[in-house]
Amino acid sequence: MFFIKRPFGLNISDFSIELILLSGTFENPRLLAMGRKELPSGIVENGKIKDKEKLKNFLKEVILKPEFGKINSKRFIFSISELKSFIHSCKKPDSENILEFVKGKIKENFPFPLKELSFDFKIENENILIVALPKEIIQDYLEVFSECKIFPLVLETESLSLGRALISDRKVSLISDIGSKYSHFSLFDEKKLKLSVSLPIAGNTFTLSISKNLKISFNKAEKLKKEIGLNPEEKEGRVFLALQKEIQKLIAQIREIEDFYFKRSSKRIEKIILTGGSANLPYLKEYLKENLKKEILIGDPWEKIDINILRKKEYLKKALKINPYIYSAAIGSALRGLEKNFKESGINLLKEIK
Repeated sequence: MFFIKRPFGLNISDFSIELILLSGTFENPRLLAMGRKELPSGIVENGKIKDKEKLKNFLKEVILKPEFGKINSKRFIFSISELKSFIHSCKKPDSENILEFVKGKIKENFPFPLKELSFDFKIENENILIVALPKEIIQDYLEVFSECKIFPLVLETESLSLGRALISDRKVSLISDIGSKYSHFSLFDEKKLKLSVSLPIAGNTFTLSISKNLKISFNKAEKLKKEIGLNPEEKEGRVFLALQKEIQKLIAQIREIEDFYFKRSSKRIEKIILTGGSANLPYLKEYLKENLKKEILIGDPWEKIDINILRKKEYLKKALKINPYIYSAAIGSALRGLEKNFKESGINLLKEIK
């Protein structure tokens, strides 16, 4: 089993491509290769491909020349942005035909005709998780992958990949993925995805708020954001106040998610896991803990992975500059590739695609 070529994990967002190749087992994974390419604006927008040719070129480049190691597999597991996906969790019916029940729920809850969606579902104890994505979006990605001569085995949403990478216990946990343009909140209970919500408030919003309130350029505001964050003692508290206004909107969303889930399950969020490019914003963890009175962690996707390859002399200097949070989704997908029956072990939106 240790010598089988495992599928690599691939994540594509509006702003970047990340890929991870692991070996070993799900319990003892080892990093073999990783790479990342930032995408210029206009190639992917809100999870939909706008320029297939440019995306193909960037994808080929990162596969052929990853930053660490070598990609020796053409098979992969793909995690796609939450922005175009639809997720619904509900109680399993007692005796009804499950497939027809799922189709009925899709018609009730998702804003696309059933024939235009690729969907999959998973029965989890007494609940059913239903995930769907427009077939048009999937076909665009499959066309790019075909031209790159790589072969997807599984397509799942980012939230499912993140849960696999970052959740290690059965507490009611909220993954807060704070990216550049959007923040995504994924609620897990007993390691099962229950709810996924996106909000157009994230890293760029924070920077724009600082820029506007301090009347400085975007680049200068970005620098202050990364250096000062939510420290009220610096710059007379002006950076703090500019950020606080936006962070409070995220806090309001978290409280709304918790209230919704409490009404459904009588359970409250026990832990919040931060990930994404803004996860390590200075003093964000402390600010959220003070306001929400919850356990707040910065998710560590390397926690259970052997990353000795990054300590090699030829890689060490570059490895020290890595922000591991931005690889979390790709790591989660690569971990699925180490499972014995990874095609059937979770949601796979490729099942419907012929």
